[in-house]
Amino acid sequence: MKKIKVFLGGYINSINAQNLNCRALAKYLDPNRFDVAALKLYSGTLPDEPFTKHIKVFTAFYPFKLSRYLAYTMGIFWADIVYLPKGELPKYTTFLTKLLKKKTFSTIEITYDESNLKNITNHFGSLDNMKTYYDSFDRLFSITGFMRRKNEKLTGIKTDPKTLYLGTDITTFLNESKKTDHLGNVIIIGNDLIRKGIYEYLDLAKQIPSITFHIVGSGNGKINIPDEIKKRNLDNIIYHGTLTHNELKNLLKIIDLHIFPSRSEGFPKVTLETAAAGVPSLVYSDYGADEWITHNKDGFVVHTLNEMEEIIKKLSDEPEKLREVSKNAIQLAKRFDWDTVIKDWEAAMEELYNEK
Repeated sequence: MKKIKVFLGGYINSINAQNLNCRALAKYLDPNRFDVAALKLYSGTLPDEPFTKHIKVFTAFYPFKLSRYLAYTMGIFWADIVYLPKGELPKYTTFLTKLLKKKTFSTIEITYDESNLKNITNHFGSLDNMKTYYDSFDRLFSITGFMRRKNEKLTGIKTDPKTLYLGTDITTFLNESKKTDHLGNVIIIGNDLIRKGIYEYLDLAKQIPSITFHIVGSGNGKINIPDEIKKRNLDNIIYHGTLTHNELKNLLKIIDLHIFPSRSEGFPKVTLETAAAGVPSLVYSDYGADEWITHNKDGFVVHTLNEMEEIIKKLSDEPEKLREVSKNAIQLAKRFDWDTVIKDWEAAMEELYNEK
């Protein structure tokens, strides 16, 4: 059986959401059915893993603005199927894939709204240009059903009825021996803490002084976390700054609940990473989180800050409920492990390859 040659248009040694997803795809695609190629960036900082020895790599060297054209050209020329999630060089890649008659697909991984749509369309020049670009793909997927419905309503861009969920490598955080006795420690994690809802998190800390509130991440220069803690006279908060995966894994061993008061997300994998550690998430419903989190079973999906406060207080009074949801959260994470999710991606690629 001929293996399908798949070119992943992401820089697998550079930290960026689409790059990291391409890195995961390169790692988990079945090597008996797929030959994989991907991009690398000359300045990338992520180290090679064993799987990188078995894939083809096209490197964008210095000067990047010129060499990326060559890297994309080589990847597209080599492939049977081209995956382009980044929207990089949209006119050139569209022209080249059509010229070479390559089969293409992409994913939309952000929920559009009035606050972000202008910046996104500016990248393409206009909303019409963006629609033309996405219409050029043979298959176009959204990574959540909520995202598909909302984006189509706002922009008119239609994606496949089938959802291609992103996975997560749960082995990094998996802790099946997690023991949760009572609600004593909660956490917020993010590298854009204002957008992730840090102010509401601080409000919760003020309202519930009996619980220790941990903060991991940074404000990206938009907020000084220690100053905000001091200004509010909060002595039940521990700010850890930015942690490595291993440091976060160790911290999650003492955490009982992940609070994520963000109002705008695509598919926040942090909710799955904490779930793997036996730490369920308390989130808002605005971006369709109830599509993967079942309220009161493997996490909590609410509408308001008052409801968040009520859930926290209820869990403080009902430790048996917290234990149950924590155990179920691990099963939630397993459903979205890349080992499982990759099967849907492989099926989509094979369907595309076999289309006449």
